[in-house]
Amino acid sequence: MEASRIVVGLDNSAASAAALRWAIRHTRAGGVVVAVSVCGMRTPKGSTDLFHTVRLRLVDDAVTRMGPNPSVRVEQSVLDGEPGPTLVELAGEADSLVLGRHGYSRGGMTIFGSVIRHCLEHATCPVVVVPVEEHQVA
Repeated sequence: MEASRIVVGLDNSAASAAALRWAIRHTRAGGVVVAVSVCGMRTPKGSTDLFHTVRLRLVDDAVTRMGPNPSVRVEQSVLDGEPGPTLVELAGEADSLVLGRHGYSRGGMTIFGSVIRHCLEHATCPVVVVPVEEHQVA
């Protein structure tokens, strides 16, 4: 079943690119993908800084690399806050929250980072964790 609103957390990695690709592919025609990068650095309300400008450019580059998809609208943003709680809050009304998994493992077990763990434990919508393919890892 395709969704009409999917939030995707981006961190400029191959894993987040895989998550964005998955979200665009699984969003219903006319739906919205919210591509967001969360900064731990806070700025005064209404101001911008070089760090946020660079992060927004990285989000835009990730969306541009996906190519055009006229049936899905992609909103781009950079938000202040702790990544896990900020993504959970943003995805409160979403059909799903999509995150990329970097492929860490120990002793044959998949190891999730703190952001994925927080989202899996606290999100009120389904959380999709998209693995990065082996050949995509830099």
